[in-house]
Amino acid sequence: MRRATIGAVLAAAVVSAAGPALAGGGSGAEEIPTFTSDVAPILFDNCVTCHRPGNIAPMSLTSYAEARPWARSIKDLVVSRTMPPWPADPENSLPFRNERRLDDAEIGTIVAWVDGGAPRGLAADLPPLPDFPEGWTYEGGEPDYVFELPVEYTIAAEGEEDYIDFYSAIPWDEDRFAEVLELKPSNYAVVHHSGAYVVDLPAGKMVVDGVLVDDPNAVSEDEQVEGEAGRVAQRVFNEVNLPGTSKLLSYVPGRGVERHRPGTGKRLTAGKWIRWTMHYNPTGKPEVERSRLGIWFNTVPVTHEVLTRQAGNAFPTDPFGTDIYIVEGEEIKPTRDEDGTVRRAQIPNIPPYEDDWKITGITPITEPITLYGLSPHMHLRGKSLKWVVTWPDGREVTVLDVPRFDFNWQIHYELAEPLHLPAGSKITGIGVYDNSLNNRWNPGPHLEVYWGQQSWDEMYQAFTEYTIESQDLTKLGRATNDDE
Repeated sequence: MRRATIGAVLAAAVVSAAGPALAGGGSGAEEIPTFTSDVAPILFDNCVTCHRPGNIAPMSLTSYAEARPWARSIKDLVVSRTMPPWPADPENSLPFRNERRLDDAEIGTIVAWVDGGAPRGLAADLPPLPDFPEGWTYEGGEPDYVFELPVEYTIAAEGEEDYIDFYSAIPWDEDRFAEVLELKPSNYAVVHHSGAYVVDLPAGKMVVDGVLVDDPNAVSEDEQVEGEAGRVAQRVFNEVNLPGTSKLLSYVPGRGVERHRPGTGKRLTAGKWIRWTMHYNPTGKPEVERSRLGIWFNTVPVTHEVLTRQAGNAFPTDPFGTDIYIVEGEEIKPTRDEDGTVRRAQIPNIPPYEDDWKITGITPITEPITLYGLSPHMHLRGKSLKWVVTWPDGREVTVLDVPRFDFNWQIHYELAEPLHLPAGSKITGIGVYDNSLNNRWNPGPHLEVYWGQQSWDEMYQAFTEYTIESQDLTKLGRATNDDE
């Protein structure tokens, strides 16, 4: 990445204010950058993914007419590195292939353009816009298959945030793999976040109009051993599916597209269901929403299935997860009932006025894996989140450091190079929360913070995406037709 200083660029680019200089030329004066030849390429490469009609950003920047009124704001935001949003610390993180940061020379070009009057330039110099498929962010052509939320859901103008599940049947007869997935809201204003999962239906349930209802033909509750039907269904699911396979991806502002490397992907299992977990927030007026899930199938035979787990959960084969957490210096582990039922570690609530409350999740690696990506998710008290890998010999490396977590931009970070971790390694996720008056987003510093779904509750989700090196599908007999 180019590392020229902004000052050096400005010295060469900004002309004297003593007399008007013409963009594109002028005797004895340096040229002022123009939109068409200098600024548009920067915006098209880094900004119009979001700043285009129908997408999440509040304004479009796909033309001079659209960008010119925002010139001063664009300058201020790129100089402060608020835009493009990239909360990771590049000096304390590994490189990522989806990094969207402007280098100093690009920032200098925008500053010089704005300070020079933001000239248009020659129409012939304008580069073509990126070719986004209509309605999608991923620049890979139209999806091979699209799932649509089974209903158009109505969100009330006021009240509590809705957290609701919908279900769509997976229609094909054989398992398929997604190399790329995109989860896209139809109404960005109301979607707090959402997730797509591959699941079995709970025992005794069926789907009507996209939602779960009791199955009248199911075994009656009187004939079931209490709780056993659910445990059996989950046990069968775990015997067939590796832990971490159920989650496809999440949407939050800043995240919603996941690209897997050729030869890897997310399995969409024939005969199962897509569960849409939708978290909606009211906007003050009635709204409707109907998300879509775009699937781009694997381009080469898949050898390894991508799994998703959270730092703190066991890798990779314990179906229950042996959670290991350290909260404010105290280790918290799961418990097991007399009948063998595992009770997950109970994380204490965040006390009022705590400004540096810490939770650490530790995941021992019991067999070799390959790490591909990481996704932080917290709520309004989230302050920072960092992943550290420790090798068996004690060496440590910070994989991702998000020192100023931003609830409004929660990015999925794709490693530039996959990271191979041998058995005996561990992944540590360190989350810090600010429940004090200093946190301007804090809705109630005087309140104890519970762990839950609402924005005023909290979450600790230090997600990792990985493959298990021993789980070669071509050797295990779990390949699809595309893999044979």
